[in-house]
Amino acid sequence: MSKKQEEKTWYPNAELVQKIHETMLEKYGGWPGFERGMNVFQNIITEMKAARGIYHKAAILLRGVVTGRIFKDGNHRTAQALTETFLEMNNAPMYIQDSKEIIRFIKNILYYNIDEIEAWLKHGKTKGSDESVQRSP
Repeated sequence: MSKKQEEKTWYPNAELVQKIHETMLEKYGGWPGFERGMNVFQNIITEMKAARGIYHKAAILLRGVVTGRIFKDGNHRTAQALTETFLEMNNAPMYIQDSKEIIRFIKNILYYNIDEIEAWLKHGKTKGSDESVQRSP
């Protein structure tokens, strides 16, 4: 990603993250409030901005929100919606559209490194696999 492309990259702000989280709680239920707080999100954004490639940035965002425990509840759903929004706003399609497959992958995200998550977002499968989700606990 060139410096010029980087300058054009859209990043979510804290207000959007909180709005998406509120929407997920309204739609699916759950506990409102913070667990570790929005400083975690700011660290994720800093890491994203240092990374190269839109899918690599998206992988950092997805894994970071899921594992960062920003909120008391709804981190998985918030991470999914936020990552989809990030990719959409940057004209980068998310390969997988099946919600059950997305949920299964996100629930197992700790089993994947950033490069594997990047490959899954971009191609629908992890590097070196012929199937979209190879690992499960």
